[in-house]
Amino acid sequence: MSVLIHRVSLYDSGWTKREQPQVSHDSAYVTHQPVAAYSFQLSTKTSSWDRKPTSHAGSVAVCRVRPQPLPPATVAAGERWMQLSVMDRSVPNPFGNSDLTKYWNQRRRLFSRFDHGVQLDDEGWFSVTPEQIADHVASRLYQLSEARPMVVLDAFCGCGGNAIAFAKLPNVTVLAVDVDRAKLRRAAHNAAIYGIPPHKLAFVECNVLFILEHCYRQGDFVLDQPIATPELATKMMAAMPPPVATEIVEGFSVGGIDVLPRRVDAVFMDPPWGGVDYSVFGKNGYDLHRNMKIRRPLVAAPPDAPSAGDGLDDFFDSFQAQTRSKSERKAQFNSNVDDANCVNGAELVAIAAAATAQHIVIYDLPKNVNRTSLGNAALAAGYRGNCKLEEHFLNGRLKTVTAYMGSDWSNLVSDIADTSTTGTATP
Repeated sequence: MSVLIHRVSLYDSGWTKREQPQVSHDSAYVTHQPVAAYSFQLSTKTSSWDRKPTSHAGSVAVCRVRPQPLPPATVAAGERWMQLSVMDRSVPNPFGNSDLTKYWNQRRRLFSRFDHGVQLDDEGWFSVTPEQIADHVASRLYQLSEARPMVVLDAFCGCGGNAIAFAKLPNVTVLAVDVDRAKLRRAAHNAAIYGIPPHKLAFVECNVLFILEHCYRQGDFVLDQPIATPELATKMMAAMPPPVATEIVEGFSVGGIDVLPRRVDAVFMDPPWGGVDYSVFGKNGYDLHRNMKIRRPLVAAPPDAPSAGDGLDDFFDSFQAQTRSKSERKAQFNSNVDDANCVNGAELVAIAAAATAQHIVIYDLPKNVNRTSLGNAALAAGYRGNCKLEEHFLNGRLKTVTAYMGSDWSNLVSDIADTSTTGTATP
């Protein structure tokens, strides 16, 4: 398995000259190993109701490939990328929480139409993908789909930034899933601001792990099919979410599993990483197997139940917890999550890959994700050959990284055999 690291430079404001891509010769990211063609091998031993990564053999190579050049004739010296100023400190942060101020100041970077009435909750402010990056990730999905009709499941949709970007694409419909109906209502409101047609985007209140594990197998809806054994039937019924009401918000359907389509072609995932302390693991230190834990809540709150809050007390407390040492922060990371009732970040890849028709999985990850742990997760899920990890630099600063699995990226390293004068591979 080869993890191909690909830098992409994006801009949403400011004056710039055309960048000259810089080739990295970092020995940690250079390999002489050939990059195999992509393939996928779904385990026949993994049922729809018990999906775990299978044992795998093989090593993981990490290779940095040439940065993507800027589009020709798009950037000239002194040309402005966008007339809209995305940074605005002229209006004070209207929220009581001062930790949101830096996000408020760049609200138009998160949503260019923010002033039209975009709605965010506290979690949405720091977790939504900047619009320029969300649109770029969506364009990658469009390339993978080869313009064919496609249904993409946004597994942790939040207030809808990525779901809206996908829904802008022609021939793409979106299934946006979240456990919080209040977030789904905000996402529907925001989608209406962007003029998304209601038939292109539906919202489902459910634990997405139930949907991926029990509702789809290789893209087909299987919840209504016979279950192989009584044991599996018992397990599935124990995980069945309670029924929730369907409502129409700004023309969009917001409901439960009865809203699910008959087919899913791709999955986009931007799961919770465990809070702000993910950075304590250092560069390339966040391990998908050890450090990411996704809860399996079995019972969703009724739509009219009082809100339990945004679940951000620990996140914002961490800004104040300066007395904790780095070792203490590591030891306490995700310590409140029950390991017996969660899925780790590597298992999540296998679950998503097995659920989709084309095994296209797009995975937003912490900037310090361990590249080898990503490769091992891809191998265990059934991917062979390669996957791509894009580093998204926005106005010259690394903002997000996204893994793309389900296509052959070996063309990115067609010149991997070239060498520099020092004998180091030059991607």
